[in-house]
Amino acid sequence: MFFVNNVYGAREPYRVQEIQKDKKDDQGGKGFQGEGEHAHEKILKASEELYKKKSVVLASEIMSKQLIHLKGELSVSEAWDKIKGHTIKHFPILSEEGKLLGILSEKDILRGLQESKGKKLKEMTASKTLCADPDTELGEIMKVFSDHTVEAIPVVDKAHQVVGMLTQNDLLQTMLKITHLKWNT
Repeated sequence: MFFVNNVYGAREPYRVQEIQKDKKDDQGGKGFQGEGEHAHEKILKASEELYKKKSVVLASEIMSKQLIHLKGELSVSEAWDKIKGHTIKHFPILSEEGKLLGILSEKDILRGLQESKGKKLKEMTASKTLCADPDTELGEIMKVFSDHTVEAIPVVDKAHQVVGMLTQNDLLQTMLKITHLKWNT
């Protein structure tokens, strides 16, 4: 399940709309470049079989667990000193009580560094942050990344603790594993 976390730690439900599988295009009901309903049905059946082979994939299984938490009271320059040299690119920003205030990317922090070194991280976060529960299913995760222009989504447990981060790269790696695609190296 997805939810929106506000700066006060309250959760507002976020509904992911169903993906419509049987949309028809403007070719008189023929989909997939003129191959007709037969091709559409074959693709649906193949995707259902793939889904049956693999149990449901959850956010807790694919999220990045290596995190660098930053306190909202840090200045941008203090934050930069902590994160420079790391390969992690998205950072949960926490209140003094350890609750999620929002997330910032490395780019956001660099931009803040150029604008005002004394600015606090909590001043840079959005008032609401889209979050996922550890039990959020892969289909919902994919739909949210598809519908929104986000690069990362924090995973927050019932105790309001950030336990991981979902990134576009995590989704790509998961899809490669599920579909058994192999890289030519």
